[in-house]
Amino acid sequence: MTNGNVPAHLEYVFEMKVFFRPERCIFGPLPGGGHKGYTPCASGEIYGPRLSGKIVPDSGADFADVRGDGTIVIKSHYMLEADDGTKIYINNNGYLVPGTEGVDEVIGGVLQPSYFKFAPTFIVPEGPHDWLGKTVFVGAGRRCANPDHSIFTYYAVR
Repeated sequence: MTNGNVPAHLEYVFEMKVFFRPERCIFGPLPGGGHKGYTPCASGEIYGPRLSGKIVPDSGADFADVRGDGTIVIKSHYMLEADDGTKIYINNNGYLVPGTEGVDEVIGGVLQPSYFKFAPTFIVPEGPHDWLGKTVFVGAGRRCANPDHSIFTYYAVR
């Protein structure tokens, strides 16, 4: 019998490339500071060793709370479709801290955030992908341009 202190490790499970519509809505300042934002998702693809498929076009968006310190609180919702046709709902919650010129990495001409991490949850019907709704995940993102998209990499906590 163990004492329950089993070390956790991360297992790479899949990535999503999410393409965004050019229309963005940002409004504020809000009482207490900050702004609110909305960026609609156009489409995307899912690829990796444990899940592949697509993002259902126009099925969700990134909703952002931009705090007074510039930190973006991420709340994104999309519908995914696995290659076998299974519909999967994803809800990403996390933080994006904008990068600083000369400090943070530039990839493909895009200054990367200094921090872009999230913890997704999934709603999945019973079947071959229901493990998504029974597993804790963490993820990391990076921004890309031409066209405007983000790449989200997901890891299962084991």
